[in-house]
Amino acid sequence: MSSEDSIEAQAAEWVLRLSEGELSEQERQAFEHWCQLDHRHQATFERISSVVAQLHSLRSQRVPVRAALQVPGKRRNRARHLLGTAVLLANLGVILSFSGYRVDDLFADVHTSPGQWQTRTLEDGSRITLYGNSAIDVQFDGAQRRIALRRGQVLVDVAHEQSRPFVVSTTEGSFKALGTRFVVSHGEGQSELSMLQSVVQVQSADRSQSLEVQGGGRAWARRDAVGRLPDIDPASLEQAWQRHQLVVDQVPLVQVLEALGRQRRGHLQFDAAALADLNVSAVLPLDDTDRALQLLAQALPIRLQQYTPLWTRIERVASEK
Repeated sequence: MSSEDSIEAQAAEWVLRLSEGELSEQERQAFEHWCQLDHRHQATFERISSVVAQLHSLRSQRVPVRAALQVPGKRRNRARHLLGTAVLLANLGVILSFSGYRVDDLFADVHTSPGQWQTRTLEDGSRITLYGNSAIDVQFDGAQRRIALRRGQVLVDVAHEQSRPFVVSTTEGSFKALGTRFVVSHGEGQSELSMLQSVVQVQSADRSQSLEVQGGGRAWARRDAVGRLPDIDPASLEQAWQRHQLVVDQVPLVQVLEALGRQRRGHLQFDAAALADLNVSAVLPLDDTDRALQLLAQALPIRLQQYTPLWTRIERVASEK
């Protein structure tokens, strides 16, 4: 990574941190120190902040990109500038993804970094808790209350309001609360619901299928279908969320490593085929994934090799006889 790339990555990280809320006194001092180290730091931070502000404005106005590219004269120069900012963000995406950040976080209403949890009270009194490495948009109007889950997981405690339904939506489907407390997770091609209290109506994205799920129940939604999953113990799930734990019972190690990888900055490298026959039953700390990996290495025939703080390799080793 070049010096300029490194500065852009650091500046983008500070933009993300500031967008997450107020800095602690220690973080504020660290930010000021970073700005003073090199005149390029402050300039790059301001440039990226400006780009983000412009794109936020475009998003709120729902301005089509095609229209921006078809205007003449001075407005065309602005379009070129916006295109340049898009290239900048694409380059930053490559840089930041390796360190656990995502450029699309800059446009989410609320987001969390890997290993970070966040609880907020919404304007209607509902409370949401975002799992680590998650992002949502909050879309409230006079007709409904909607949370668009971009990625990750969200725990919702819905405030009762009969006139406006509360819906969590993903690209795979929607989850309409009927006065309730529940968790929605958004993965690749499938979203899942875990019910803690009351009832939620699950509907596929194409609205062809739906079902209702009660406390302790689980369900999945895809674009064209919905279905039920094995029940859960609501108390155990609540405890896992409160303690930021991953609780697994005979779950494939590869799935566990993928879950841990989403909660750490950097890259977990492993050969899925070599680990395919290993299963895990454990309670693992999601806000200390280094410790979680060490616990796995103590219990399973695997070895950890950390090349840098951002690159860890997991290898299969021969079992002791």
